[in-house]
Amino acid sequence: MHHTVQKPELNINKNCAFDSVNEEENVLMEVRNLSISFTQYMKGLRHSTMQVIDNVNLTIGKGEVVAVIGASGSGKSLLASAILGILPKNANLTGSIYYEGKALNAEETARLRGKSMALIPQSINSLDPLMKTGRQVQTVDKERKRAKINKILSKLRLPPETEIKYPFQLSGGMARRVLTATAMASEAQLVIADEPTPGLDEESLKETIGHIRQFADDGRGVMLITHDIDAALKIADRIAVFNAGTVVEVAQTNGFSGKGEKLKHPYTRALWNALPQNSFIPIENIQSMANSRSDKLAPISVQVTGPGEKETDKNKMHRGVGSSYKLEANDVGFRYGKGPWIFRNVDINVRPGEVVGLFGPSGLGKTTLARIIAGYEKPTDGSIKIDNKPIPLRGYHPVQLVWQNPEKAVNPRWRLEKTLREGWWPDDHILADLKIDKSWLKRWPNELSGGELQRFCLARALGPDTRYLIADEMTTMLDAVTQAQIWDVILKTSEERQIGVLAISHDLPLLKRISNRMIDFSELG
Repeated sequence: MHHTVQKPELNINKNCAFDSVNEEENVLMEVRNLSISFTQYMKGLRHSTMQVIDNVNLTIGKGEVVAVIGASGSGKSLLASAILGILPKNANLTGSIYYEGKALNAEETARLRGKSMALIPQSINSLDPLMKTGRQVQTVDKERKRAKINKILSKLRLPPETEIKYPFQLSGGMARRVLTATAMASEAQLVIADEPTPGLDEESLKETIGHIRQFADDGRGVMLITHDIDAALKIADRIAVFNAGTVVEVAQTNGFSGKGEKLKHPYTRALWNALPQNSFIPIENIQSMANSRSDKLAPISVQVTGPGEKETDKNKMHRGVGSSYKLEANDVGFRYGKGPWIFRNVDINVRPGEVVGLFGPSGLGKTTLARIIAGYEKPTDGSIKIDNKPIPLRGYHPVQLVWQNPEKAVNPRWRLEKTLREGWWPDDHILADLKIDKSWLKRWPNELSGGELQRFCLARALGPDTRYLIADEMTTMLDAVTQAQIWDVILKTSEERQIGVLAISHDLPLLKRISNRMIDFSELG
């Protein structure tokens, strides 16, 4: 069943104060020649130095939104940590950071952090699991007025009961809006929003980026770190493109049109053309583009085929259409205890080799359904079957779930090598296809970016006994090029091994590219 969904329009008037951003009095924050490296210690007394950010220069003016986009793991979040003075102890920093024209040292940065400078963090683990969400937002408000907090939560389209819930009771999208609420409750003049929109439906995303734009319209400066180029283009005044630890281009938003002919750097054009609504082309050798001249580099590309193309009878047979074998959820309902029903009477099925796209507003229970199908939760009503048989309770589960938040899916006390060996050891070609550097295997989870960690989770899920894969907002934290690469791997693996895929996402252009069928969750039950 296919659904045509109208994309909500976002009408935002951008403040023109940024036009004079080069004037000294209008610059709120400036980064000059910033470089960051890490000292890594190994057995014995051996150690090595890893350069992650190299000679970055960036300014943010009062009343301006500067979006920072680029490759996963290129150092965008580290730049935010450097500005806020929260880098790990083994980090080595050179260069200067200025706030309102004054060079910052560690003491001055600590004084400004949380007062004049606020962070909307990437990880929802930043929320205190033992404190109700309303209290958490209230702690950053000087007046601590409950009515003000309720008004902020309402602006972000969060229901009134959100205030008295704990973080684990919220969907991923709702938790991210709570993090945005903490910045809205503060009086900070510099707001750093690190991936504030993954997991948000169209309406919630529209509201959230509208509030982020309002920060700038009120005279604050905003650094928006994101992989959502479309969202950035709606509210940003300038786009800084990160790759391989450096800024390769600072582009105007009007350059992102057509095939990116106005964009100067090949990596920027690759990002633009890798979007599902554009060419959806995964580019190889991304890191080599960091210092390449645009007139000498032609990207190597592989086109990902989508469901919009006409299917032959052979393709239909290969994808399992018409087959009696399938994963099915029959009349499934779920609620916590005797509380209200999250959903009821849900019927959904996925056939071998088929990609089914599932979308719908945040908070309806899409992730809960995924947990039930993958065996992490028991349904209150209904049943889950494969080939009309109950799923065995012992042994390797044939349905593997790739979680929306990868940091919650791995043991933080295990190195990545041990995490992979717990289930099965992926073939080298899978690691290569997913662009997993073998040197990462010796690292701890907190030493990788969210996008890098998500690739490990996918490699772990593609075991030899996996028959169905549930991708819950799996690539929402990845840049467009990496997203195209990973879906290229999944679609090929699905076809070769006849793995059925249930793709849960708010990214409708992506679902239209990869899915054989699309289902609106709000119309189920």
